[in-house]
Order: sequence, then C-alpha cells, then structure tokens
Amino acid sequence: MKNVLVSSATLFLLLTIPGVTTGMDSNTFSISADPAGVMADWEYNTGGTIDFVPNLGGNSAGWGEWFITTVHNNTGNGIHLIEFGFPCCGDETETYGWVIWTGMGGLVAPSGDVTTCDFSGGPFSPVDPSPDTDPPTTYTYIDISSENIIIAAGDYFCFGYDNTGYGGQTNYNGVDTWSWYFSEWASDAEDVRTAILQVKGNYVSSLSTLTWGGIKSLSY
Repeated sequence: MKNVLVSSATLFLLLTIPGVTTGMDSNTFSISADPAGVMADWEYNTGGTIDFVPNLGGNSAGWGEWFITTVHNNTGNGIHLIEFGFPCCGDETETYGWVIWTGMGGLVAPSGDVTTCDFSGGPFSPVDPSPDTDPPTTYTYIDISSENIIIAAGDYFCFGYDNTGYGGQTNYNGVDTWSWYFSEWASDAEDVRTAILQVKGNYVSSLSTLTWGGIKSLSY
C-alpha cells in the first residue's frame, strides 16, 4: 500500500455537454463552458467539474512520480487538445513534463513507462513552487494547442504529468487513475483515491480544417 492519509468524503459530480450522449463510461466528464479561463468545446476533469479543488494530495516519493488517467472520446467528433490543467506543486519537471498515449483500447493504464508515450512536452514548472503543499490546490495550466494533437472519435487516450512535489487527489469517485510507483502503474483506486487531472479541446468537424502535416494523431 502507498503512503495514505486519512481522507474525508467528497461529492462525485457528472456533467455533460447538452445534446451530446456521453454514455456510461466512468472516465467521461464534459461541460460546455469553463468559467475560470480558456473556453473549449470539450472539457474534462477527473474530479467531475472544471478546476475541481483537491482535498487530498500524494507526494512524489510516497505516492508516485507520475499521475495519469485514460479517457474515452465518445463525443462523435475528433478533438484537438488545447490545454492541460494540473493541481500540483514542486520543482521543475524532468524532460517529460506531460505525456499522452493514444489508441489505448480501453480504460486501462499504458503497458510501459513514460518513454513509451506517443506525445510529450516539457519541462514545466508548477505555479506553486513549494514541495510540501498538501493538498495542492493551485492549478498549473499548459497550452498545448500548437502541438496539433488530434484525438479521433471513439479513441481512448491516456494523459498525465510529472509529479515533482505533491499532486492533487480526491476520494475515489469511480474514475480510475494511476501513479508510477516502484516501476509500475499502480492503481489509485486500490488506495481509495482519484488523482485530479484536466484537459480541454475543440471539436474537429472535418479534415479540411487542418493540414495533414499538422495532424500528429489520427486513427479510426
């Protein structure tokens, strides 16, 4: 078992885009607007609401160096990813600051470590530089719009970040997340927690809106 703190109950919310059928996948949360910042067609947070405030934290030594989750794009549209949001604290990340795997085949963890990812970026420095903020409630937002990463309709993709201090978490809410612990992806659900990770994107209505050279991930 990882180093676990005593936690309190939290409310699990599911919000959907009006007119879009999201199905019953536990890892599918969407809302139509972000009141706090960047607006997007599709927005996702493992806590159930955009900019969800963590009530727990896991440190890089006792919990895991990397925090990840897998999401199903069941919107019926391709999604151009534009921004990550991670409630975290600590020093600058290593070279792999954030990572994405595509074509996951289900709501599962990757089979390999971060070097097996399809896309990566970084390093980045958390807005909160303290290594000991627990729980970390300040989000670090990362603009990835220029990466031109497209998640095809129906695809499962996994994303996450390098936790250098503390990463935000909440009580397990049905959304599966994993952390890199003792050289494997350990399920946070086994310790009754869900890591908080956020991503936003805009719908891609047709290939005519992008150049082939700009498409880094497109599979049906």
